[in-house]
Amino acid sequence: MTADRKKGLLSASAGSVFWGSSGIAGQFLLINEHIAPAWLTFFRLLTAGFLLLLLTHFFKGNLFALWKDRKDRRDLLIFSAFGMLGTQYGYFASIQYSNAPTATILEYLMPILIIFWYCLSEKRQPRMMEIFCAFFAIAGTALIATGGDFKSLAISEKALFWGLLSALACALYTVEPVRIIKKYGAPLVVGWGMFTASFFLLPVTALTPFTGTVDTSVLLAFAYVVIFGTVCSFVLYLSSVAYILPTEASIISAIEPLSSILFSFLIFRLTFGFWELLGMALIILAVAAVARK
Repeated sequence: MTADRKKGLLSASAGSVFWGSSGIAGQFLLINEHIAPAWLTFFRLLTAGFLLLLLTHFFKGNLFALWKDRKDRRDLLIFSAFGMLGTQYGYFASIQYSNAPTATILEYLMPILIIFWYCLSEKRQPRMMEIFCAFFAIAGTALIATGGDFKSLAISEKALFWGLLSALACALYTVEPVRIIKKYGAPLVVGWGMFTASFFLLPVTALTPFTGTVDTSVLLAFAYVVIFGTVCSFVLYLSSVAYILPTEASIISAIEPLSSILFSFLIFRLTFGFWELLGMALIILAVAAVARK
């Protein structure tokens, strides 16, 4: 295994762990503190995008190079409006209308969508390894999210809509920015993607009154969501596609629900049943199969 490939696998894995662990804080803000998805997404994207651009300015400079090229500018806006915003808002909205397990299952249709897209664009049949990894990653995610009881999934129309939109957007943000990330680096692309995406939400926040309270617990949860769950997770995950295939990165991202359950155990002493353990094993198997390529 080459050094670049190791870097890509580690980046995708670490990004998924940060994203999964921040889901605990995100659900606390949405469910316990009654903060609307639009406002949470707006503040998350605006703050995290600004921090990334600030860091990029100090370490690399030339923040506006990406905007000078017409093709790069177009790709950034597509990534921002449909990839970044769709993933963030769709996931939070799906949680609001259902629950985190349901939203997770819907979002992790992403590997299938990416593999389907590459098969169409390359005019080829899916490789056996791609089918194997995608199936086991999604099956493992489903078992973890449901505990093996698939009848417990009560999906409303709104939850289904936003969950599927999140999966589609997640596939797009994995594939769309590859070229400009290789050219400018992930921090600059992700920073502008987040910062720009927040402004697309302004019409929604202007029409939606802010709900919830702002106290120390809310600020701490939000800080974790922004720094670790957004800045670190997106940079690491999107950096990985410069070294490994987007299909591989999307499958490795199935570590997210695994890390979420592990952090829930450490913080809330959540216990695991047979189906949850089987789901973890399937995800680890899928990730191991990708890593051995």
